[in-house]
Amino acid sequence: IHQRVLNAQDYGVPQRRKRLIVIGEKDTGHSSFQFPAPNKTHKTVRDTIYDLPEPPLDGSDHPEIVHHRRDKLSAINLKRIKALNQGQGMEYLPKHLLADCHKAGAKKIGHRNVYGRMHWDMPAPTITARFDSFTRGLFGHPEQNRSISLREGALLQTFPEDFIFTGNKVDIARQIGNAVPPKFANAIGKQIIKAI
Repeated sequence: IHQRVLNAQDYGVPQRRKRLIVIGEKDTGHSSFQFPAPNKTHKTVRDTIYDLPEPPLDGSDHPEIVHHRRDKLSAINLKRIKALNQGQGMEYLPKHLLADCHKAGAKKIGHRNVYGRMHWDMPAPTITARFDSFTRGLFGHPEQNRSISLREGALLQTFPEDFIFTGNKVDIARQIGNAVPPKFANAIGKQIIKAI
């Protein structure tokens, strides 16, 4: 059994995503599996989604990009996102914009990375099954006053640009967020093939 915690950002994924990877191979007296060597350079949010056009303001899908639409933010969440710069989360919000449960402060309650924006020049935070919600993490667009779209989340997970998901918005966000990023899986898969 080979086990190691790997970070997807080290394998071409523009996202900080640590996962325990366990590989088993038949005991033949010598081991042939080697974990893939990490890349020294990391892809960023800018590298991945900067060139996408802004989705329509009315919440409809972009006419040329499937799964690329904006969600409507509540009035208070619109104020929150407008108060933040890229890379900032809940701990940077003025007190009057904090949810009651967050007024004790991030150091005391944790959850620093809710109500936040991604940073253009860093890898994205871990894309979760609820990345489509500004309230759930640093899932705000770095500049535009909105959460990232399903397509942007899929690209940050390294799905191909033309990959089509099925189901409703929640189903699609779950498929994207719970997936092993394809580029990460590919790097590990190539090592398995090499060992075989």
